[in-house]
Amino acid sequence: MVHIAIVGVSTVIFGVASILLISKARNRLSEGSIRKYMDNFAICLVFIVIFSVWQTARDFFGSGIGIEKHTTYAAYPEYIFIVLAYIAFIVASYRVLKISEEFGFKEEGKKIERLIKSKKR
Repeated sequence: MVHIAIVGVSTVIFGVASILLISKARNRLSEGSIRKYMDNFAICLVFIVIFSVWQTARDFFGSGIGIEKHTTYAAYPEYIFIVLAYIAFIVASYRVLKISEEFGFKEEGKKIERLIKSKKR
């Protein structure tokens, strides 16, 4: 049981460190789509860290979930946090799609490649 607590506390520490790093990185960016993406990513990260904190606290206080305890109400906040994290990841993924449309040059690259090939012939 002690090793599970160590893993849980380590996870929370790494999560908080990640939030601090992303906050520092975000503050260095100017306004725009990449900064908005960082905001969405930070929200995802916060929900996952909250999930980890809740799960670690629940394990520490001994209200773990097992097959025989599947109806415990202590598990519901965990599910809510992880669902919110996935929703935030969907929003962040959509932002990445928009960023790729804004900065992506895939179609233009294909046109340039065709022009270069046609000039070589």
